[in-house]
Amino acid sequence: MSAVVAGACAAGSAICGTVAVQRLVAAPERWTIGGGGDLVSRTAVGRRLASKLERAGIALGPGAFLVVVLSAAAAAGTVVRWLLGTSAGGALVAVAVIWGAATVVTSADRRFLDRLIAQLPAASQQLAGGLGAGLSLAQTIDRAARDTPAPISDEFARMSRELSLGARTGDVLESFAARHDSETIRLMVSAILIQRTVGGDLAAGLTRIAQQLDERSRLAREARSVTAQARMSAWLVAGVPAAGGIIVELASPGTLGRLLGAGFGRALLVGTVTLEVVGVLLVRRIARIDGGRR
Repeated sequence: MSAVVAGACAAGSAICGTVAVQRLVAAPERWTIGGGGDLVSRTAVGRRLASKLERAGIALGPGAFLVVVLSAAAAAGTVVRWLLGTSAGGALVAVAVIWGAATVVTSADRRFLDRLIAQLPAASQQLAGGLGAGLSLAQTIDRAARDTPAPISDEFARMSRELSLGARTGDVLESFAARHDSETIRLMVSAILIQRTVGGDLAAGLTRIAQQLDERSRLAREARSVTAQARMSAWLVAGVPAAGGIIVELASPGTLGRLLGAGFGRALLVGTVTLEVVGVLLVRRIARIDGGRR
């Protein structure tokens, strides 16, 4: 009966979490912790997390996001521990909640970056057309901000605002490359900066860049198709043991506590986690294409 109640609570938590995420994504403003701004965002880790949350479309500052995730993990772990009477089951559920939140953010950030990179060839071609028509690079960027679809239009709009405030074109382009962990974006920006420095026909250069980016995107899609099985193996290697432990604990509460409570059980746990991490890293290394960069 306790397993049935735990399953019902888990299903209800999943439904509530889905509704909450949808509301956060649709929210018009970001939530922060503290009246003077989000203290976590002042750290290097917080700034990286804030960038990921913004790209993922989650309307939370990094501090608020950590508070929500840790609170949800603590609440889920406490409920499961109370229902099953075992601390190990509660700890597993809490870890699963934290891992699930990190996976959601990483996946949404990756999809955003994939959409942005997929739009680069057409955006480069549009910049080349504007320059060929006699517009300056700043005017071409402002025009692209109105004519291109999201999310690349948002990036062009941000660059246009920075240029209108007097920022140097090179600094604006370098800032665009620094905001996104993408080798493709860095290659495009570097090619534009080099073309502007050494001189020449920038419109023709952007046309060649668009062709190269289109070919690069095609090869990347083919590579992801070829390595799909290896990437799925990495998820299975990481997820099957944890899922098995949760099932065992639900079927027989206290089993994990008795198993891991002794010194030999703890040694097995450390060895298992170590081998799991090594296995996941090896599989990811095998499936990695072009250094793992987009």
